[in-house]
Amino acid sequence: MNLHRAVQKLKERGLKLTPQRLEILKIVMEAGRPLTAREVMEAARATHPHISVDTVYRNLTVLTQCGLLNQVNLQNRESARFEYQGEDGHHHHFVCLECGKSFCVEWCPTATMHAVPAQDPGFRVLAHAFEVYGYCSRCQPSD
Repeated sequence: MNLHRAVQKLKERGLKLTPQRLEILKIVMEAGRPLTAREVMEAARATHPHISVDTVYRNLTVLTQCGLLNQVNLQNRESARFEYQGEDGHHHHFVCLECGKSFCVEWCPTATMHAVPAQDPGFRVLAHAFEVYGYCSRCQPSD
């Protein structure tokens, strides 16, 4: 999804397109990795020097609720991060236990499994998360 289509999605939901909201969306879309709210705020201050942390959090929440962003809570990270959803709607991560760097998993392990527990056939799945932990090539421990 490009910026134009993301803006259309906001308009379809009746959400205002404030300069701050547009800037926050652009920052996360262009980052190529999950960002903390603080990282988003620091980047946004380049064009909106007085943007508050409350404004950033409020906009990240709105953009997440309308499906443009995904909140990611990676292990060994002190705070939630936000990433752009893209065309697929979701994806998963490889996470380095040493440096914390994350890489996107290009497939979804739940795509081929029956995602309803046998104990409760009426269970309705709304979302899922999948992370693979290990060491990136730079952080491999020496044996």
